[in-house]
Amino acid sequence: MKNANRQLRAGIIGAGLMGRWHAHAIEQARARVTAVADLDPAAARRLAARYRDAQSYANIEKMLGQALLDVLHVCTPPETHAQIAEQAIQSGVHLLIEKPITDGAEETERLYELASARKALICPVHQFPFQDGALRAMESLPRIGRLIHIQATFCSAGASGLSEAEADAIAADILPHPLSLMQLMARKDITKARWRTSRPGGGELRVTGEFDDVTSSIFVSMNIRPTVCSMQLFGAEGTIHLDLFHGFAVIEPGRVSRWRKIAHPFDLSARTLAGAAANLGRRAMRGQPAYPGLQRLVKRFISAIQRRTAPPISPAEAIAVARVRDQILRA
Repeated sequence: MKNANRQLRAGIIGAGLMGRWHAHAIEQARARVTAVADLDPAAARRLAARYRDAQSYANIEKMLGQALLDVLHVCTPPETHAQIAEQAIQSGVHLLIEKPITDGAEETERLYELASARKALICPVHQFPFQDGALRAMESLPRIGRLIHIQATFCSAGASGLSEAEADAIAADILPHPLSLMQLMARKDITKARWRTSRPGGGELRVTGEFDDVTSSIFVSMNIRPTVCSMQLFGAEGTIHLDLFHGFAVIEPGRVSRWRKIAHPFDLSARTLAGAAANLGRRAMRGQPAYPGLQRLVKRFISAIQRRTAPPISPAEAIAVARVRDQILRA
């Protein structure tokens, strides 16, 4: 507990879009950005210049050799994560890693074993479970009765102008997001589900899963417009709608009547409008213009480091997501 009140020193590797948002989240969590590394030295300098006393570096070796860091935020392409993480762990640095942690579950497990031996913490950036909407959905699950089906839709423009292979890679990298949410909402071991996968086209994945009493579906597409990022939880007594782009939830009661049927589109629209407006106000007050859930995840991970407690996402949860992602992609 001796470090509980000390401001943590955070480094960022990868000075692109996500590196900038991680830096913002670090500041919001009352830690300090003290080092930024990128293969593009100019990008590293630009991001480091935003933060007092932050230094820029051209590679991970120089940063780990010269900067005193408590935690490293890894915001580089997935294929680089394992090597960077291993170097950081060997230097005694904790890790917050953009999803997926590595390209495969075996490598992810190896990193966790290495981190355990060096008493370092690892946390993947599965930020959606930390959104206000996801937390409200978890609290509201009893209101919708027996959970019957979970549906996740992730349609992104992130592959615009890229090749089919690049679009496939981005679709694969998105999978930890719906999987981490399903793990939370279904309260099941997702590695025990029966998963089936189809790939109808470049940059698209359609996945179905069956637990004993809950079914699920995941649709990922780089082609559909407008973009959407949502999840629906269908229960015997109601439905929960999650807007994951904006981070809020709408709960629909399950009462059935002729009047309810007529009023349904108006009622849902009113609930959505009220939820969106309240959510916008909360995010403005918190200085959270994008990536809802990221700030809360970063803050909780920093607190875990300071207090020497378990990370907000356990090794077992992270490894389960990695294993199911492998299974889906192999199929």
